[in-house]
Amino acid sequence: MMVRQAGKPSGPIVIAGDPRLSLLLSEEMMLCDDFDNVDARRVKDGLPDFSGEDIVTILDFVNYPYDSIPDTEEGRLSMREIAVKNALAALDTTVSCKVLILCSPLLARNGGDDVSEFFERLDCDVPVLYSADTSYSFSEACFTLMRDRKLFTHDIAYPAARLMMTIPDIDNSSFMAVRFSELLIPPSFTDTVGVIAPNTYVSYVQNKH
Repeated sequence: MMVRQAGKPSGPIVIAGDPRLSLLLSEEMMLCDDFDNVDARRVKDGLPDFSGEDIVTILDFVNYPYDSIPDTEEGRLSMREIAVKNALAALDTTVSCKVLILCSPLLARNGGDDVSEFFERLDCDVPVLYSADTSYSFSEACFTLMRDRKLFTHDIAYPAARLMMTIPDIDNSSFMAVRFSELLIPPSFTDTVGVIAPNTYVSYVQNKH
């Protein structure tokens, strides 16, 4: 069911991974205007490049920070599992993404290929963007990919943001994604969501009801 519903133009772009990096990317995609929305020329047209799109950001607080996971065989296996579980959260029926962005160089290095291959085995038509290169432009890559695959909604509206977050499951053996709540942010995350990504946060607050 989840696989059949995913990959449609009506679905959201999902960003998942490192909370701070994911928020920064969401904010960039809410505002960026690098392309002409009609013909995709690399010129500003006064409209956000992702106009009419829903951008869902899954903040993986449970496993933050990723660099605390040891660079050992066991640690790398753990990162691969984290990447796949974040991808499964993006396929959830409440999200049903059309593009998945793994927002973390460490997730990309240790789990990006696993997620891509996992989707292929599921016959899941959701492209996965990931890169261990910190200079990689996810917004540019996502725009180009969506243009090529005709995934834009073409709705006349500003981008809308939704926020989700990971929390431990009942027995703390794994984690699940739920709607974002400031009350559930762990003390180890000392940044403020509204400061890192003000437009994302305002859009989320306006649209969560």
